Amino acid sequence: MSTPEIAVEGDEPVPPAEAAGDEAAPTARPNLGPRQRAAVFLDIAEGENQRSDKEHEPGSVFKLAVARRRPVCCFLSLINLGFVVLTIGLAVGGYDPINTDNLSEVGLILPDDKYQRRHNGFHEGKKVADFALAGGKCPRQDVADPITFRLMRGSFESEHSGNALTKNGLSKLRQREEQVMTKNGWSDRCAMTYATDYQNGCEPALSLELPSEGGGAVPYYLQSDANGCMQPYSPVYMFAKYGDPEFDDISGTVARIQASSAMDWQSLQDMLHKDFTPENLKSKILISQIYAGTPRQPVSSYVNPETLAKIEAGARISYYSDSDKEDEKEHLGNWIGRHLKSDFDKNFENGKYPTTFNYVEYDPVNDQVTVDLSYIAISICLVFLYMAYYTGSFFIASMGMFQIVCSFAGANLLYRYCWPTATGLGYNYFTLFCALSLFIIMGIGADDIFVYWDTWTASEHVPYESEAHRLKHAWSHAAGAMLVTSSTTILSFLSNLSSPFIGVVTFGVFSALLVFVNFCAVTTFFPMVVLVYDKHVAQLLPCVGRASSAVSTAISAQASRLWARCRGGANAAEDAADADANDKDLDADAGEDAAEKEPWFSRVYAPWLFRYRRYVIGAHVALWIVGVYFAATLEVTPFKTYELLPETSNFYQFNFINAEWTAKSSDPLNVNVIFGLKHRDPLIWDGSADKFTDSSGKPRFDNGFDLDPTDAQIQLIRVAEDLATNPRRGLKVNTKFGINPQLDSSTTGSLLDTIGGGRSASVQSAYGIQSLLHALRQWENVSVAEDLAEGIFVAPPSNRSCQACFPKFSIDSRRGLETLQGLDNLRDGCTCVGFFPLPEQICLYETIEVSEGTRYKCTIADYNVAFELEKFFVPETGPDIAWWDDYIFFRGDNEGIFDFTALYQIQVQTHLRGSEGDFRRGLNMANKWDNFMDSQNGKKYNPLRVMVYVPGSEGWVVGSLLKGSAISGLLISLALSWLVLTYSTGNYITSTMAICTIGMIATIVLGFLNVVGWGLGLLESILIVIVVGFSVDYTVHLADSYMGSSSTNREGKVATALAHTGMSVLSGAISTILASIPMLATQISFFFKFGVFILLTIVLSLTFSLLFFASILAEFGPVGTTGSVAILYRGCVKRSQEEIEGQEAEQRLVDERVASERRLSEAESRVGSKTYDL
Repeated sequence: MSTPEIAVEGDEPVPPAEAAGDEAAPTARPNLGPRQRAAVFLDIAEGENQRSDKEHEPGSVFKLAVARRRPVCCFLSLINLGFVVLTIGLAVGGYDPINTDNLSEVGLILPDDKYQRRHNGFHEGKKVADFALAGGKCPRQDVADPITFRLMRGSFESEHSGNALTKNGLSKLRQREEQVMTKNGWSDRCAMTYATDYQNGCEPALSLELPSEGGGAVPYYLQSDANGCMQPYSPVYMFAKYGDPEFDDISGTVARIQASSAMDWQSLQDMLHKDFTPENLKSKILISQIYAGTPRQPVSSYVNPETLAKIEAGARISYYSDSDKEDEKEHLGNWIGRHLKSDFDKNFENGKYPTTFNYVEYDPVNDQVTVDLSYIAISICLVFLYMAYYTGSFFIASMGMFQIVCSFAGANLLYRYCWPTATGLGYNYFTLFCALSLFIIMGIGADDIFVYWDTWTASEHVPYESEAHRLKHAWSHAAGAMLVTSSTTILSFLSNLSSPFIGVVTFGVFSALLVFVNFCAVTTFFPMVVLVYDKHVAQLLPCVGRASSAVSTAISAQASRLWARCRGGANAAEDAADADANDKDLDADAGEDAAEKEPWFSRVYAPWLFRYRRYVIGAHVALWIVGVYFAATLEVTPFKTYELLPETSNFYQFNFINAEWTAKSSDPLNVNVIFGLKHRDPLIWDGSADKFTDSSGKPRFDNGFDLDPTDAQIQLIRVAEDLATNPRRGLKVNTKFGINPQLDSSTTGSLLDTIGGGRSASVQSAYGIQSLLHALRQWENVSVAEDLAEGIFVAPPSNRSCQACFPKFSIDSRRGLETLQGLDNLRDGCTCVGFFPLPEQICLYETIEVSEGTRYKCTIADYNVAFELEKFFVPETGPDIAWWDDYIFFRGDNEGIFDFTALYQIQVQTHLRGSEGDFRRGLNMANKWDNFMDSQNGKKYNPLRVMVYVPGSEGWVVGSLLKGSAISGLLISLALSWLVLTYSTGNYITSTMAICTIGMIATIVLGFLNVVGWGLGLLESILIVIVVGFSVDYTVHLADSYMGSSSTNREGKVATALAHTGMSVLSGAISTILASIPMLATQISFFFKFGVFILLTIVLSLTFSLLFFASILAEFGPVGTTGSVAILYRGCVKRSQEEIEGQEAEQRLVDERVASERRLSEAESRVGSKTYDL
């Protein structure tokens, strides 16, 4: 194999054709002296459009850098350090340079999506309309977030093996419950059962006994324990309630529950496995909920004496603020963590009855994020050690890592305060993906450092006029190469700007800024570091100089002298003399000895690749075809919370059981039919940052909303009945339960009249259609018609809790408003009108305690529904308020006086699970509900406007956009990269080959997602665009070097490109792989997938660039004027003429070389050997 002669000072070039002679005899390998070992570097440099001509006079900047290297290096170090110091200073000053509020988020919010606006409008509207009808004034009167157990029989791996619905299983569950109920301190935090209300002293109901249901063996069961704590709501409670507290007759008790109460039967089913039936009395799981209470302290603990006096006088002032709630939730979570968490962990590890758990403020994902992010330190150490090994200097490695870390701080300052956004400058939104960018810059930053280091060391033996010339030459060449790769990487990240997701957009912006700042640092700060190292550090610490460099292709004379100084002692002079003689020896060496001094990529790898290039191309194309097959069937996968942690974790198993093993009715998707909000635009965003959270914005209330008119009440009744009896097709309404099934056993519309007095109502699920006005109608409508034609009604006295005020009345509808007439006689102590819909002109508030015979008069208008509900929710400690307070919301003034009814909702249970992940099915249903909303609002006789919110619909929209967003981002990234490559190489064929290579890598990665079962989620859609950013680096390096080579044939160009950039590409890949390896040890699935994804991308990028792309160039790469962009704009740009002339001259050389190779081939057939021109 022969190499092209390259003009180096002191060597006489031998033209290839001349060396071959007329017969084109095989050319002998030329001698390679120390200066000639820079030949590959010069070969690249001299062909790059004069970008790095060593003869050009260096500018004043380069001269200054050489002359004042230490001060300049110190100055640039201070600038880099200033980024870190400024960040710390801003953080100390409270300016939040890194807003960690969103660190655990992934950025899925679509602020302009109609479903997202409905979600925020409804939830924020409930917060604003916080006027309490009753208000839990007794300590821990209301139930708070529960401690939840899911006890299993047997291992989690087998869903259908093992039965926990046995005496042993139920006993084990009771033991788990008693661990909590008997823990010292729990009685101060549990949900309380009271015998009297706030006005009567809040006396706890200690060991409250109630008659058992269904005729069980034991006549009584405990509703509360000895401390007044509410009993856990579980199968244990249900068996005790039905007279079998020791679980002696499981089948009989189950039969009694089924026969006695439809609600209790459904509740029991929701506590068991979804496959449980009366015929199959088996269940893999048992579910228990142990309730804490809120507010934790008496009302006097939250307000001042003046406000307390108002509350005790009847004012309804919201005394339990959101901050109080958050503080007490945090307190409860910390207490459970300190006193119960260790017991929970042991129960989870139990072999026979493992028990998963959850409790308030239990957030193992957030805790694990902190642990996993600490792996960044390991990545930094690995990259640092490899960088030190590669460069042979801990000083260079240390300064390189210093530069990378400072780049992160600098990029964040630009991101936070300078990047233009729709509302000004800077993003105050820093997500988990932004934090992961540090892993990315670790690889990219190290790659840039290796490029500059290799270029600088390769220029060591080039005879420059001065060190400033060398700096200018090496810097121009390295900076040009890094500019191309950094530009393509930046553009690939900025292609994320097309994404509709803020998490993707901010990740792209932050990563692009990170690459930009790193490029600025590696082209300013790092060259000064190398200058200082060469002049000062290497002299002070010679033993860690270039003699130990892992990338030296030959031991130069200077290296020999350095080694002599390292050895020291008596042999130092002798070794130095040997080093001086080594120049002459190496210049004299030829043939095989010189070949061994060549770079491995040109000496061994290139000949092998040329020989088998077609096989290499075929193998990679076959791999790509397989990738296309799997990528074509790739589907969007919904985000599942339980997949954040490993399958062996309590978090995974708890949430998986909830989503997959329980009955749908235990966690149904309940649609909210809402009245009182602007149905078309229910929300105003607070600010730019708040737009990207699901708990922000200001609700827009419908000023025309009024429940008092008869027509409005009739509309609300009719809507609920239509949904329960004759729902539209596609709404997926579950009509099995009907309207308010919890009241089936009530004759008054009150839960007090149901089995068990409704004492478990506050913890039961809301089944069927939940309609408050249906309950109010049932409670109110005690009158019967005496003369229907005349509209005369009577309401005789009864034992019902609703005591009608008017024993006899008539209805007058002549003015379009239904009013009651003949109201002279009023009952003392009456509690309800006795008629429904409630007439507009009846003010029951003024009839309370009025003596019989007093003429009724109304001085307060339009308060009927609100004050009737006040009487309906009696007593305040009863179950009705606990059940219905989520379905109607009121506004009050600052004095605790009722202002107006703000919101009313009808809740509709569907056949779907609350965690429904099929966005196609979900969106189809949501669209049907939109049609239902439009039809209701289109009826002129309906006085109220309706808004429908389908929980989860905003997530379905995200799922529908993921795939399109990922593919469009990928295509935009490829297109922008093609433009940069075409401009930088000046050849559209080379750039097209490179982009096709990158596209093949992306396709295989997409196929990999399908093969391993990950699908296409949010993380994967982001990482697909990163594929271009990573893979483009290595391919661009080769393309750039190929086009810069002065060789006139494909194989020579490829060999030169491999020799020049092969080691840099390989080292950059190794550093990125080392940075990603620690991610494989993380527990958060996002981090683990990120590590696997980066590792796969780097391996594919490395193999496709060094194998496939190099083979393609060797087989089809352009030479001469083929593919030249200058030809396309001939006559448009003046300088293109000079380029064309130079390329035409090169084409003539190519033509001559082709003829020479033809003659050479004939000569080879005679001598039986073949050589390659490099």
